[in-house]
Amino acid sequence: MKQGKLALGIIILAACSACSGGGSKKVLIMASGKLTVNESDSKNIKLEPGNTHNEKEIVVDGGDKQTLTVQSPDGDKTYEVNEAGHYVLNLKRDTLIGGLVRYGSTGMATNLSGEQVDHIIDSTQKLMLGQNASDESKSYFIAPFSIKKLSANADSKILGPYNGIPSSIDVDASGKGPEMYKLFTNKQKRETLEELIRQRSK
Repeated sequence: MKQGKLALGIIILAACSACSGGGSKKVLIMASGKLTVNESDSKNIKLEPGNTHNEKEIVVDGGDKQTLTVQSPDGDKTYEVNEAGHYVLNLKRDTLIGGLVRYGSTGMATNLSGEQVDHIIDSTQKLMLGQNASDESKSYFIAPFSIKKLSANADSKILGPYNGIPSSIDVDASGKGPEMYKLFTNKQKRETLEELIRQRSK
């Protein structure tokens, strides 16, 4: 069964309970500049700052707490990976915001009421300030040079700022789609919000 097109504003803020599972630790690194991961030890990462967006996903072996070390011209920084799950390490100069993409058996509405648009605008403005980000709502505000666990499920899917959400997906018999998260930079979301406000005022 295929899911139809999605409403962008709803996708950003929609949330539902996440699946949990798996015992591995994965970290999706998003950076502005060149990333080099040590082939013999993925916990050692080199960052050469730049303007190009790059992503690398690593698997962190070992139980209990593990420490990632990022080397850059600004000095070494360390980040802890404590539990099994899927993490995002933000090595960009901009905050990453977003959350869980919610799918249902009837799809997402593409025609939004004025009240729904107002709610999207208000929620997005708050999320850009980190005011309504929480694990409970599965909405996230990931500051520059910080790490955040998005899911206990290491096999969940995390889409970065320049990766689009699929226009169609496979869902199970109950209409449940995959566990998928979408993140944007604050700059991207600010531009989208300004356009939404312009359209709302017409």
